[in-house]
Amino acid sequence: MDNESLIQIKGIREGLLINAENGTWDDRKAELLRMVKQKEAFFKGARVCLDVNDTALRVKQITQLCDQLSALNVTLWAILSTSETTVNNARVLALETSLPTKKENKEKNDSNERVENNGEKAVLVNKTLRAGYRVESLDHVIIIGDVNPGAEIVSAGNIIVWGKLKGSAIAGAEGNLKAVICAMELRPTQLRIGEKVFPPQQKKGKTFPEVAYIENNECKIELWNKEKGR
Repeated sequence: MDNESLIQIKGIREGLLINAENGTWDDRKAELLRMVKQKEAFFKGARVCLDVNDTALRVKQITQLCDQLSALNVTLWAILSTSETTVNNARVLALETSLPTKKENKEKNDSNERVENNGEKAVLVNKTLRAGYRVESLDHVIIIGDVNPGAEIVSAGNIIVWGKLKGSAIAGAEGNLKAVICAMELRPTQLRIGEKVFPPQQKKGKTFPEVAYIENNECKIELWNKEKGR
């Protein structure tokens, strides 16, 4: 695998966000350390948030990376992951597991639109939500794009993601247990309808469009089947 595909870096308000989602963990870690050493002046004193996608990391693995980066004058302060194991272990080590969120300004952001159909109102966001973004609405929320780890959607109505849902989604935020959450790929860091929190989703292999809903006070997820009216 091309090393360039193992590590991707971008600047955020809190420092550097490093995406290390592909390849074996040893390969990704080796490439990250190599890059830090090669660009010492750039990384010196940097605060780093690492996105490892669904990789399950043990406490020892995270501690080892923290120590190795610290020796290079780099601070690992946050780890983003869809793995419950990684999130729990990062918290044990007092690392952050999400980025501070900032609300999308629906009045000033041209990518957000308000739509209405048969009296049902919705906010339409025509872009991918990256780490640090938050969309909050009393209406339904429709995302045409992905919702990355570290991004958050809060809606008093339904949430529909025409893409991959890997961030946090809270529907029926004001107690509406009839709300649903639909996505082409459902791998959220947090999924909630009303006050009902769904168990962590551990999925491997091929994915299908799915819908999450509450029935008889139980959390359920099934194929997004138009014939069932969901």
